[in-house]
Amino acid sequence: MSKASAIMYSIANIFNWIALIMAIIGIVFSILGGVNVVPEAAQAGLGWGTLVYFIIMLISAMIIIWMVRRAKAKGTSKLWDVLFIILGALSSNIFYILGGIFGLIARK
Repeated sequence: MSKASAIMYSIANIFNWIALIMAIIGIVFSILGGVNVVPEAAQAGLGWGTLVYFIIMLISAMIIIWMVRRAKAKGTSKLWDVLFIILGALSSNIFYILGGIFGLIARK
């Protein structure tokens, strides 16, 4: 089960990198739509209001990626597994939830 947990965390980390890249793209297009450089972006709803959302998305993705790297370097524990279950629920990432559950089962 610990191998399955590590695989789930790796898959979840890939999705976090994708979210990080999408947040950077969203920030760029929100700024361009806000200053009306790209009118199509403004018509798609990207502007100053979505800029805050993408900044929060970027920061949360960076923090979670950092936490996963730290957990892999120091070795996971029950605390990390519970934390990743909570973060998976907050970020709607099923792979963190499954990795945490598999990790808890492996430590019993």
